[in-house]
Amino acid sequence: MLTERIAAVDWAAIPTPALRVPSWAAERVPHDGQLPNPVAPLQVLATARSQVQVANAVSRLENTSVLHGHMAAVFPAAVAATPFLLEIAEQPDAFPLARNSALGLLSEFLTMAPFIGFSRIDGAALCCAVADLVRTRRTFLHSLGKPGRELLQETDEHWRFEVAEVLTEGDQLLAFGGLAGDLPSDTARGEDQRSGTVCVVSVEYPPADKSGGACLRLEGLTEVAVGTVLRPAECGEREH
Repeated sequence: MLTERIAAVDWAAIPTPALRVPSWAAERVPHDGQLPNPVAPLQVLATARSQVQVANAVSRLENTSVLHGHMAAVFPAAVAATPFLLEIAEQPDAFPLARNSALGLLSEFLTMAPFIGFSRIDGAALCCAVADLVRTRRTFLHSLGKPGRELLQETDEHWRFEVAEVLTEGDQLLAFGGLAGDLPSDTARGEDQRSGTVCVVSVEYPPADKSGGACLRLEGLTEVAVGTVLRPAECGEREH
């Protein structure tokens, strides 16, 4: 069951910042600023059948190790929570408000800023790691109409390009590979996920079909290895 799989995650093993709590608020924040895990509110959202249950789940979830609504901050556990929120939305008998709330939370994951030192998973900015997971449900999200399409549009801002072949042209590189998402314009700033090096990226040949095959011109890199993943530099720089 979904609720059991939510509980089975070792949430305590996921790095989470401890909040600095002023003395006057210490009684309101238990465990020395340690945020609670999201198990209970995720389970409530997964089984919600009323507006009250959904509102309760969302308000509680926004004060957990997943995100903090008041600070507009997202934490690494959001990446682990993303598949569950997608599954909640995809349940055939999902309560409509629960489905929309799950999509809304995913949107917050994509737009909120993480804390310094807690901003990446396996080298990827949290928002980009979430975007990769959301893309796996593209067909389903399209079927939801406007809410699903809007989430996909947000997701596509967190583009991903994996280098498959490289050619040198003067002091620039031409990289062939797979592009997921959309570059915001003809020119953007890209970050090498592995090294953190930032370069200027421009589209030489856009994807011609759903395969995402594209050619990008890279300025500011002397070399790039096959298998390198480029992502928006802005995503890696957005931190509290």
